[in-house]
Amino acid sequence: MRILLGVCGSIAAYKTYDLARGLQKEGHEVKVILTKGACEFVQAKVFKYLGVQDVFDYSDDFKNLTTNILHIELAKWAEHFAIFPASANTISKLAMGQSDDLLTSTFLAKREDTVVSIYPAMNTYMWTHPITQENINLLERIYRAKNIFIHPPAQGLLACGDEGAGKAPDIQKVINCIGAINPAINDNSPLCLINTGATIAPIDPVRYITNSSTGLTGYQLSCEALRRGYRVILVAGKSATAQLDDLLGLPGFTLHRVTTTREMHEKVLQFIDHSDFYISSAAISDIEFSPSVQKLKKDTLENALYFNQAPDILAEMVERRNKLNLNIKIVGFAAETDLSFEVLNKKWQRKPVDLLVGTEVHSGLCHNKEISGFANDEASYKFFKNGKVILEEKIKKAKLPELIFRELEKND
Repeated sequence: MRILLGVCGSIAAYKTYDLARGLQKEGHEVKVILTKGACEFVQAKVFKYLGVQDVFDYSDDFKNLTTNILHIELAKWAEHFAIFPASANTISKLAMGQSDDLLTSTFLAKREDTVVSIYPAMNTYMWTHPITQENINLLERIYRAKNIFIHPPAQGLLACGDEGAGKAPDIQKVINCIGAINPAINDNSPLCLINTGATIAPIDPVRYITNSSTGLTGYQLSCEALRRGYRVILVAGKSATAQLDDLLGLPGFTLHRVTTTREMHEKVLQFIDHSDFYISSAAISDIEFSPSVQKLKKDTLENALYFNQAPDILAEMVERRNKLNLNIKIVGFAAETDLSFEVLNKKWQRKPVDLLVGTEVHSGLCHNKEISGFANDEASYKFFKNGKVILEEKIKKAKLPELIFRELEKND
């Protein structure tokens, strides 16, 4: 993605060195605009040393004039315009439509399909001042249909010593969620219900059974769904990756954390009837115990672990869809050590989903095997659809959601 990074005069400006570098590590192209205030905190040449394509200061619009007008060219180039940190002064200018420097002129010239994300950073009293809040409200009202998202500042200890709202968000959080920002999502947007991560089966007050799933796939699926304009309700195991929390506050995203399979079952059942897509990527525990009230002692452990089958959430949702004739496409995941046709076909026959994603997994805890599937950035997958394997590939998990939604959005 082509990202134009606008840096304003705030002490948080120094964080944009890491932001620019982090965005490039994720594969984005980055150009930087510095306001006059930003030049008091950061240096253009440092951004160049970090590898950004171009760095411009507030007055470059009026230097070396050629047939190209700089603020128009930058506005056309950018797919995403991130203003980090956004000072009270710049927010006021944006709200009033001023264009007295390169950043504000580029903002006014942006294309309608260019997403703008604004990250306010200032003293708490400046942030809560009625004029600042009115400027924020004005920006949100005027540009509601213009692809603008204002990220609320974080709470904490500020550079001035005060404590409260006004901190710029964590840099890694911005990097994690920037591609998922889609201000065009509204209450009428299609709903994608996703579950992810591991559930837990308690044995007694101190022991439980779970697995190594991190929920990273659910995070990637959520980002892709938001990018495509879908609302997302994500039901995640309580220990699933903290990256899921980075998406909180983004347009169209809701997160519910649960512990047991039964809790996940209840949440999925709550939302399934109103969903357009259901993607069951969670590593759900298929057994459950009647937990002991007291910690089980070693001398009583033998033959003490009686278990029952936990609810089969995916099978029940497929049955519910067919029974109620719901217009919903369902994706199931099969985490298996054996991805043979026979294994996948047997599962698909029991749960005839629109797409079955087979994932080769191993915890690495036995038989001297390497970890696969869990806690890795890539895995071996097979797509099973209508009784056939339609894809067999080892790919990055970040690429998987695009392939899944490409299949879901087909009209066949």
